[in-house]
Amino acid sequence: MKKTYLIAASIDFGTTFTGYAYSNRHAFQIDPLKVPLKSWVNPLSSMIYNKTFTCILFTKEKEFSEFGFDAEAKYLDLLHDDDNTSGKAKDWYVFRRFKMALNKLQLGDQEVLIEDEIGKSLPAMVVFSESLRYLKQSVFDCVRKQLIDIKLTDIKWIVTVPAIWSDPAKAFMRKAALEAGIDSKMLTIVLEPEAAATFVKHLPVERRVDGQEGDVFKTFAPGTKYIVVDAGGGTVDITAHKVREDGLVGELIKATGGNWGSTTVDGEYLDFLKRFIGETATTYINLNTPEAFFKASREFENVKPKIDPESDIKVRVRLPYHIREAYKNAHPGKKLKFEESVLMKREKRIDISFNEEYVRMSSKDAKQLFAESITKSIEHLKNIFEQTNGRDISTIILVGGYAGSLVLTEVIKSAFPGMCLIIPHEAAYSVLHGAVIFGHDPSLIRQGRSKYTYGIEVFEIFDPSKHDEIYKYEKNGEFRCDKIFSKLLEVDEMILMSVVVPIT
Repeated sequence: MKKTYLIAASIDFGTTFTGYAYSNRHAFQIDPLKVPLKSWVNPLSSMIYNKTFTCILFTKEKEFSEFGFDAEAKYLDLLHDDDNTSGKAKDWYVFRRFKMALNKLQLGDQEVLIEDEIGKSLPAMVVFSESLRYLKQSVFDCVRKQLIDIKLTDIKWIVTVPAIWSDPAKAFMRKAALEAGIDSKMLTIVLEPEAAATFVKHLPVERRVDGQEGDVFKTFAPGTKYIVVDAGGGTVDITAHKVREDGLVGELIKATGGNWGSTTVDGEYLDFLKRFIGETATTYINLNTPEAFFKASREFENVKPKIDPESDIKVRVRLPYHIREAYKNAHPGKKLKFEESVLMKREKRIDISFNEEYVRMSSKDAKQLFAESITKSIEHLKNIFEQTNGRDISTIILVGGYAGSLVLTEVIKSAFPGMCLIIPHEAAYSVLHGAVIFGHDPSLIRQGRSKYTYGIEVFEIFDPSKHDEIYKYEKNGEFRCDKIFSKLLEVDEMILMSVVVPIT
């Protein structure tokens, strides 16, 4: 990586939301936490957010059109036009929540295709690289308002990825960034939970919550162990660290986790909704107004973080107009009305009421929608704490957008009452902030653990006591053996992380 740069910019490419942040080198030296976030305006609501939807729109000619809130707004305009004209939205390509397409990417996979909302496909490389190209340009335009003479080559780029992704998936993301026009010498791929840990390490105590001050100070004392749970939309990413005597950090246990993020909860809600309106109406919507379920999911997203399992106040989720109309069209003469309960796929019932606009349920029943996501997360954490390297872990650092869920935080507190739980006020943006800090100073994480066993193919003199006959061959009058795997690095082996010293 080039050592000369003016700006460090991070891109947090999420399953549901995406954003970027940046800071210049001089500002970092004065205050590492002074990291501006891009402000995004949703044209549908005129509200301002620090992240935008992970949504990209292509024309029928497969050319990039819009990204984020603007992509969704324009696609909804196309759908609205379809109601009044011959229709053309079906010819365009709209991709949402496509990050998880890389979750299980393996070496040797053929070119990956991603299906859009109605089943049309484009190469994943096109979808990802065009998304990153847009974000790169947006960063550049934003920075150039402050530093008129800045060039793209003055920006160091940090792109975050889930720690549980395979090496081919991480390599794919790097290639997509290069395709987007980012200089490989100015690009670093950083694991999301490690970026979050970097951010929390720099936070003053008063900006950390759910922990006593003494406990928080101890978290980063030499010899202590802590775990970072990056609970996002698609994945729950978990890493465990130990603070070394020099104050730097080494990885205790290789990164683990799974696809149990908050979109799992959204999926449970949509399953509940489809059971509520019935198979006939569901089929009608899928064929005629598939965007209705997406709108319903957006309505639930607004309510989801506020669901309090201990509250006796009913949870209310607005049901989009299109779903109510679809039910009437699928069942002429009937209205969607009150139902006493809905039987879920785990044979549990959710008691509900419906008043023509809102679905209402108790907080206790709403908690059922989180069951699969939270159960898997808690079981996984318990397994980590039972491992030899995990037994002395005293602190859980919870970050990511899903960290804002009262259901998730209350269950973690209940399951691990002896743990110090740290949830930064900026939990949803910890990765973004931390990645910028990492870009300026990547020295915090010094040791990691190998996720796989790595090696090379070698050829040896044939030895019948250790070699298989089927790989035996003769060359120059000598019997040799091929296809022998010579290990260079074993799974879970401790490795020293390379460090780039920032220029001062």
